[in-house]
Amino acid sequence: MTTHPLSPFRDDELASQCAELFGSHVAISPLSSIDRMGRRITGIDLTQPLSAPQARLLIALLDAFNIISFPRQDQHTFRVRDLERLANHYGAPIPHPKNYENYATYQRDGEPLRRLPVAKQTTTLCNNAFPDAITCTEDADSPAVYVVTNLPGSGRDKTEMLASGLHWHTDIEFEPEPLSTSMFYVQGVPTTRDAENGSWVPDVHPPEGFYHPESGDELTQRRLDLPLNGETAYADTAAAFADLPTDQQVELRQVMVRRRLRIGDPGWLIPLVYTNPRTGRLSLHSPVWASRGKNIAPVEVDGLSDRASREFLDDLERHVLDPKYRYDHAHTPGDVTIWSNFSTLHNAPPAKRIINRPEDARLMYRISCKGEPALTLPRDDTNDWMESNILPPYRSPSHYLRASPASA
Repeated sequence: MTTHPLSPFRDDELASQCAELFGSHVAISPLSSIDRMGRRITGIDLTQPLSAPQARLLIALLDAFNIISFPRQDQHTFRVRDLERLANHYGAPIPHPKNYENYATYQRDGEPLRRLPVAKQTTTLCNNAFPDAITCTEDADSPAVYVVTNLPGSGRDKTEMLASGLHWHTDIEFEPEPLSTSMFYVQGVPTTRDAENGSWVPDVHPPEGFYHPESGDELTQRRLDLPLNGETAYADTAAAFADLPTDQQVELRQVMVRRRLRIGDPGWLIPLVYTNPRTGRLSLHSPVWASRGKNIAPVEVDGLSDRASREFLDDLERHVLDPKYRYDHAHTPGDVTIWSNFSTLHNAPPAKRIINRPEDARLMYRISCKGEPALTLPRDDTNDWMESNILPPYRSPSHYLRASPASA
């Protein structure tokens, strides 16, 4: 079997290590093609805690292939705490601000942080939509979990509503220490295909002004070319960088970009090109924010004007979104899928935002994390590092780091 073109790892070598550490029944296969990012690893039960060698191997798999998916976890035994335990090996889980009722005033005024009342939590709103058909899985109300779903506000008496896809992005990259890794556990996916085009939804485009009006036609088309059956769209920024001419790679490695949350913030400079400290692989770390700005301030290229920054980064985004670097991941109930935020972009697809039948439900649980990987748990992040980088403050409960009772 040939060497993966963007990685020092070989599929057969990693498959051999998987068999040695997890059992001979474990298999690795491409998500799309042997020469493209993404691998499917079958036969690993993620309800079981990982040994240090097993954790090292799963970290290496993500480093090698950018996206790794573990299909068919047993939905009778898998709990979201199992996902959170896995996340702790990749980095420190980040609590999501939407899980708190006063995050803004906590940040601004130092007000004591409060979780949302149970009645307003996303899991409760999901359970209220079709109580006879869909109930969130156990531990989904953890502060570290962001529930990706169209269930809140839905119900059998509701009028269906559609939504366009989002911007191409990496998760929460507007903090000084950006997220390294994100992952989904999938409980439910839409099964209807009754749009006129034979898909779950028609091709819904965002409103005018969603992207900068001066974006070129080719870039605009690539941005809007999204899957229509609830898949998550990915683009490989490591492969895109590797394909650039050598002289352009050298130039880009000198480029610094300023990220900030709000226009007017001083922000901070980070390299545009990310170097994976474990493999040395180079990738473009999300060169897309210059055309955004409604919710998060656009990125600036150090030394360039706003317009020049946008044109510079738009050109890179057009390259990254070339179809040869794209992969649309079809979710299946029971799957756990992990992706690197340093070597991919992703996008949420057009969707039914409000639904009136459970067959249209999309229900997944996302956990994102930052910081160095950990081979053993609990993590040993210092209090100073946690206070500087994990906001709101959060550490996974110790009992989440053991096997859940259902699988013990």
